[in-house]
Amino acid sequence: MKYHLTLIFLSMAWSALVFGDSIFGLNKMNSETSNFYQLTLHIGRGTNTEIPKELLGAYVPVFVVAKNHELAAQKAVSSLVQQGYEFIDIEGKIVQLDPLKWDSYVSEGWPEFKGHFPVKSEVIAGLKTEKIFYGPFAGYDKPATNK
Repeated sequence: MKYHLTLIFLSMAWSALVFGDSIFGLNKMNSETSNFYQLTLHIGRGTNTEIPKELLGAYVPVFVVAKNHELAAQKAVSSLVQQGYEFIDIEGKIVQLDPLKWDSYVSEGWPEFKGHFPVKSEVIAGLKTEKIFYGPFAGYDKPATNK
C-alpha cells in the first residue's frame, strides 16, 4: 500500500526510555549495560492533537536506550501511546546503533535533518539515563490510489 507522505516536524522529546541488528560497525556492548536502538513505528492520530487534522497517521523513527531490543520496542511504543498516539505497527527491523558513530549516522542517513537530532555527546549522555527521542514524523493524509 502506498501513501501520500507529508513531513511533520515535531519537537524532539526526551523521555526516560530505551532501544537491536547491527549498523555502522557496532562495538559489542556488555549485556548488563544499555544499548542504543532505532526502530520505526507506524502510528495513528489517536487522541493526540499535534498531528494536523487532515493527516491520518505517521511513520516515526524512534531512538531508544535499552538493555535489549524487546525493551526498546516496548519503551518506544509506550512513549508514543502516553502522548495520545495510536500504535499501529513496527515497520521494518529494530536496529542497534553504535552511539560513538552517531554523527556519521546522521550525516549519512539524515543530512537534511541534522539540526533536528541531538549531537553525539547528548546521545552518549543519554545512555546512562535511558533517554528516547524521535526523528521527523512522516505523516500521511490518505492511502494512495493505484490507477
